[in-house]
Amino acid sequence: MTRLPWLLLFSAIWLGAASTSSAAAEILTPQQISQQIVGRTLTASRMGIRVDMIYASDGTVSMKSLLMSGSGSWSYSADGICMVMISGPRRGETCVTFEPLGGGKYVNSEGITLTLRK
Repeated sequence: MTRLPWLLLFSAIWLGAASTSSAAAEILTPQQISQQIVGRTLTASRMGIRVDMIYASDGTVSMKSLLMSGSGSWSYSADGICMVMISGPRRGETCVTFEPLGGGKYVNSEGITLTLRK
């Protein structure tokens, strides 16, 4: 009998999250990414460490923090960016989309919030 309240609570949270994310999700197009993100410095926090990232207009990508750095190349995918990191802790290909949060903030499809530095 004690499982029923937990099941109802879990269902309510799951359904609420699913309906909120599908209604609010507005993924940037490659053209919007070009206008809003490319060539600008983005800051994120990864495991409590600040990371600065730049998707440069020449197709290179670089990441830098106090403890590590990485670089590679990027290109547009159908609905986002794919990057191939050749150095740094996270080597290989990763593809992400971006959802605008307003105020110069974005969340990528990995759940990382990125903020434009001014």
